[in-house]
Amino acid sequence: IATALVALRRLDLSQTVTVGDEVQVEGMRIGLAPGDTLTVEALLYGTLLNSGNDAAAALAVAAAGFQERFVEEMNALAAELGLQDTHFVNPHGLDSAGHYSSAYDLALLAKAALANPTFAAIVAAPAKELDGWQFHTTNQLLGAYPGVDGVKTGTTDDAGECLVASATRHGHRVLTVVLGSTDRYA
Repeated sequence: IATALVALRRLDLSQTVTVGDEVQVEGMRIGLAPGDTLTVEALLYGTLLNSGNDAAAALAVAAAGFQERFVEEMNALAAELGLQDTHFVNPHGLDSAGHYSSAYDLALLAKAALANPTFAAIVAAPAKELDGWQFHTTNQLLGAYPGVDGVKTGTTDDAGECLVASATRHGHRVLTVVLGSTDRYA
């Protein structure tokens, strides 16, 4: 979520990105290889819908030149939003010493992100085709539960199954954050 927000602040959606070796990361991937060319918009869909760690890494390098610089901006965003129990060390959320957040901070982050119309539209989409790539949400609640309009899933060995979900009904939004689950949709 923070990766997308920082990228949306720094990059134009139509900007073309040629990815490098940064896309060779573990975990969920959209299948990027060094030399692939996509728009920022496609990388955002890959990051947010597919939970593509490779797409998140590509956004970080496109926005700041180096992932480390980008992570500094993510931490600045966390401070700006008053997130007191959050510290980032990478743009994709994979387990790493010193990389952490709380349910409360993730709810605050999601609230800020959903105020961005581009972010909100992306996380509400069940699927999207861009630049010849197919993106599909990993959020099983989207389309299965009335009013669900986002937000983001994540799974790592240390964090377990995680879900930041939003549902809007009758003009009221409810945000839910589930961390460390073995069945996040239950």
